[in-house]
Amino acid sequence: MSFNTDISTKLENSRNTLRKIARHDGTDFSKQSILHDMDKFVKMVNTMDETVLVPSRLMNLPQDGEDDPFNMFAMLNDLKTELLWSSGDTEEIGERGRRVSDISDTESDASSAAGDSGIEGEDERESAARAAAACRRHLRGLRHSLRQLTAAAAQLTRSYQEEVGAPV
Repeated sequence: MSFNTDISTKLENSRNTLRKIARHDGTDFSKQSILHDMDKFVKMVNTMDETVLVPSRLMNLPQDGEDDPFNMFAMLNDLKTELLWSSGDTEEIGERGRRVSDISDTESDASSAAGDSGIEGEDERESAARAAAACRRHLRGLRHSLRQLTAAAAQLTRSYQEEVGAPV
């Protein structure tokens, strides 16, 4: 019974942390934490959303390569919403109409580790260690992506402010 209580408590604490991020409750995290990067991303996208009062004006901004500012604005808002309130869907339609699974390599590594790994005598500690290493690798990638997306939201905000003549 203690095990179930611990899981319920941890799950509720995680939910409360994500709610605090969404509400800007000033939660502090280590700068090395994924939660710190998530918090910065959500706050920057909210700032961008509050600054860009007329999203259609983004169509007048110069494009850097294939980065359309209007589509970037919509994509960043969509990502923020998905990060905070994901529906838990495991598949979506990709750009070319193919179904794209959002099941990560970590999940498939963990699921194959949980089943028959093909290695006789492998114990749960080894498969847990592999799953932990895969999780760390994905967290590093996620942190890198969140930092790039945060910078993109900041740049889009600055560009919009310059376009409308607002103080930067």
